[in-house]
Amino acid sequence: MAIKSSEAVEAKVRVDYGAEAFVEMLNANQVEYLFINSGTDTFPIQEAIAKFLDTGRRAPSVILCPDEATAISAAHGYFMVTRRPQVVLVHVDAGTLQLGGGLHNAQRGRIGIVLCAGRAPMTFEGELPGTRTRTIHWIQEQLDQAGVLRNFTKWDYELRRTENIQHVMQRAFQVASSEPAGPVYLALPREVLMMEMTEMSIPAAGRHGPVTTPQADSGAIKRIAEALVKAENPLIITGYSGRNHSTVTALVDLAETVGAPVVSESLYMNFPSTHPLYAGVTPNIYLGNADVILVVDQDVPYIPAHVKPGPDAQIFHIDIDPIKQSIPLWVFPTDVAVHADSAKALPSLVDAARGAISAADQARIDERYQTIRERHEQRRQDAEQAAQSHAKRAVITPEWLSYCINQVIDQDTVVIDECVTNSPTVAAYVQRSQPGTLYKSGGASLGWGLGGALGAKLAAPNRMVAAVLGDGAFIYGCPTSTLWAADAHDAPFLAIIYNNQLHYATKRSLEEEFPDSYAARTNNWVGMELSPSVDFATLAQACRAYGETVDHPDQVIPALERALQEVKGGRTAVLDVRIERP
Repeated sequence: MAIKSSEAVEAKVRVDYGAEAFVEMLNANQVEYLFINSGTDTFPIQEAIAKFLDTGRRAPSVILCPDEATAISAAHGYFMVTRRPQVVLVHVDAGTLQLGGGLHNAQRGRIGIVLCAGRAPMTFEGELPGTRTRTIHWIQEQLDQAGVLRNFTKWDYELRRTENIQHVMQRAFQVASSEPAGPVYLALPREVLMMEMTEMSIPAAGRHGPVTTPQADSGAIKRIAEALVKAENPLIITGYSGRNHSTVTALVDLAETVGAPVVSESLYMNFPSTHPLYAGVTPNIYLGNADVILVVDQDVPYIPAHVKPGPDAQIFHIDIDPIKQSIPLWVFPTDVAVHADSAKALPSLVDAARGAISAADQARIDERYQTIRERHEQRRQDAEQAAQSHAKRAVITPEWLSYCINQVIDQDTVVIDECVTNSPTVAAYVQRSQPGTLYKSGGASLGWGLGGALGAKLAAPNRMVAAVLGDGAFIYGCPTSTLWAADAHDAPFLAIIYNNQLHYATKRSLEEEFPDSYAARTNNWVGMELSPSVDFATLAQACRAYGETVDHPDQVIPALERALQEVKGGRTAVLDVRIERP
């Protein structure tokens, strides 16, 4: 595609010092929000923004996050909704370390974020503006500040001169946004931020943008299409293809064309859970009988210790990251691995499959489609009946809560899922049919959901955002920080806590490996109890959010409706739903 002239020409702007150049580069890269947890090294940037706003120049909105975990999770949620990198700014080595779990999530979720941190001043006798003036300026300096997170980022750099600040920062945005996207890290010494300048050149955006994504090899597409068309029991498994909304329609077209059930991990809304070919979030009941398996954008298509494909199954894998270079031990057999953007590969695969279908193939596909449709409908009816039967129980079950959530939210609601062990139940009952209406972090560090909901709301201010969270995940999410930020920055969302007062993921693992455990025999689940529970409703109220505790099945729908009204009125709402203990 030809570059427009406005995108190919460098622009010169006047700036007085390095921090102003930093802000101009945020503007040049369409950064809407700067998620900040500030310190003694970030103030030059804060002063530059204040100056820009006072003099009528454009600057990103600053989202103050009292904890760094809120900042990185919010940027994560924002990127998932918009696919545009935002900037997180934290304080030297301490702020960098505080990003830890969120950085893991951003890496594994392939989230483009430009992480910036101050650096201890380099001078200490007043040689330059920004020199060391406090005791902490010695103790905050590390041998390699970026080294602590180098395993988790695509690129890191320390800004050393103002003359190349535009090139360094444009490189940061280019690397962060190029697929597979991911976090990058930039250290900012005070002296550079305070160094005097007169003007700077803004690089031409059209010549420094993200790289184009790869097309699929045509021969591989033809082979996969023919195999799917001739299959007796095809199966499609996907994980994060829905990051590109266009793939949802393409995947539906492919599944309908070849009559294949689709297993979709709920990292994104990859495939409508209302569709007759939707086969849930796990391939276990399908994998052994499948003769042709297509994996699309998935890190862990199945767990070999639990289930494996048949020895004669043909396995194909289309992925923007097909060999998972950042995962040291990743061994899954594949007949053809295709490095491609699924948004480009799937439409080509649909066309190739349609061109390969004979009349006999079509009859077999139609028959299989009808069988899968009937099975899907029966499974849906059984699930609904099971949930409805829980309405009269003495305690709230995850099934009943999830069923009720599905009754009160609409299909445009953005659902942020950090329910962990209850996520399969959420997937079974909270139906999603529209692209961009379901997100999980992609990583394993709890505490993402609250900040993710904040970022999603900032990205989609006119939509309802509902976070479903375990009680542990809610605690890890720094609720006082995140709820404060949601109130202060007018970004209300609904948080629904599946509160079982237990670290059930740990308990479940113990039960699997020690079926005759001392913990079970003595009912002493060491280090797993979260009882007595925090009064989350009161905590929410202390942060000027709406808070309510729900402990009986007949209270669930009225409480959800009240909470939704609070959010529509501009106030974050937290429902502490006390569910049964597993």
